Amino acid sequence: MTEIAAAFAGLFGGGAAATGAAAGAATTGAAAAGGAAASGFSLAKLLSGTATVFSMFGSMAAGEADAEAAELAAVDAEREKPLETLQGINRRAGIKQEMMDRIGQQDVAYAASGTDLSFGTPGQARRDAFREGDTALSIDAGTEQTRVARLDERAANYRKRAKRARASGMFEAIGTGFSGFSNLAKIGG
Repeated sequence: MTEIAAAFAGLFGGGAAATGAAAGAATTGAAAAGGAAASGFSLAKLLSGTATVFSMFGSMAAGEADAEAAELAAVDAEREKPLETLQGINRRAGIKQEMMDRIGQQDVAYAASGTDLSFGTPGQARRDAFREGDTALSIDAGTEQTRVARLDERAANYRKRAKRARASGMFEAIGTGFSGFSNLAKIGG
């Protein structure tokens, strides 16, 4: 029974408990050498307990590895936000440049035909070009905001996945421990 307590103390208590568990295992080993038949110590118990503890640590390590992968994905999603902002600024600058080129081309065409640019069709064409440009700029700004919000959402989902992976690894380790130690108790009984 001290083997079970030492294993749990080592698992949940940290370094001092692990030292205590090692000391307990050494004491158990010494007692086993002196009176293996009297204490109920056997190679099967030792192997079963060791396998159980290794399985528990393996489950916890697998959960932690999955959690770290999800955390890295969350950091990656957050690092994409500034890039998306820069791309949005670049797209809007391109839209503005295209709008100014279009207005310039219209003005040149109307001026070449001898039309007064201050009123009438040339003025309306200019207003339409500005309205289309403003609409394109608004749409692009909305697109950028949506993409940044999706990156935030993706990062939050990765962080939730990391928490679930850690918890799952811990619960799996506990389940493995209970199963293994109950089998160990059966071997002794």
